[in-house]
Amino acid sequence: MNNEKYEITDIAHEKYPFLHRIRALRDIRPGVRAGDLGGFVESEHNLSFEPGDNAWIYDDAICCNDGYVDRGAILQDEAIVCDDGYISHNAVMKGHSRVEDGAYVRGAVLNDHARVSGCAIVRQSTETGHVPILSGHCSVYGNVSGGVRLIGGTVIISGEGIYNDTPDILVINGQSRSVNRDSSRDVLGSQKPTPQRAQKRTKGVER
Repeated sequence: MNNEKYEITDIAHEKYPFLHRIRALRDIRPGVRAGDLGGFVESEHNLSFEPGDNAWIYDDAICCNDGYVDRGAILQDEAIVCDDGYISHNAVMKGHSRVEDGAYVRGAVLNDHARVSGCAIVRQSTETGHVPILSGHCSVYGNVSGGVRLIGGTVIISGEGIYNDTPDILVINGQSRSVNRDSSRDVLGSQKPTPQRAQKRTKGVER
């Protein structure tokens, strides 16, 4: 398939000359018109040019090695995706954030100096649609999912999982953990029983 989305220019990165700026060949998304320059890539294997995919690399952001950006994800500022890092599904990377090694980021937001490393997975909740937001100098080597805010110097180690598929937001700042509770959860409402709920109750009694 021909790349009709962007071209790789001769404009080399000042520090890493094996990287070159991209230039849009068509209008891609709001604020990115045909002819606009983008960030840096090592090859066409770093940024999707599938039809309809508006993933983009802005400013001085970088995707290199076998890193890959697709499905509406964007890199801004001086964010970096390298090694086998993969960001997808409208994920956003800003500041000096970094995705490296074999890490996968799906639909999350990375700010400041947030880093996702190793075989980490940071992803949007399929239940609530909430996305993890990483800020400060936090580092993730494990798994993070759903409405989770990692700030400060928080470290999620390899093998550790932080999963939140509730409407609440879990806030983790180093060793401190708090909850921003969704106010709608404190309001009671009527709910008609369903066959599935009745079946659960029956099973619960049998146990």
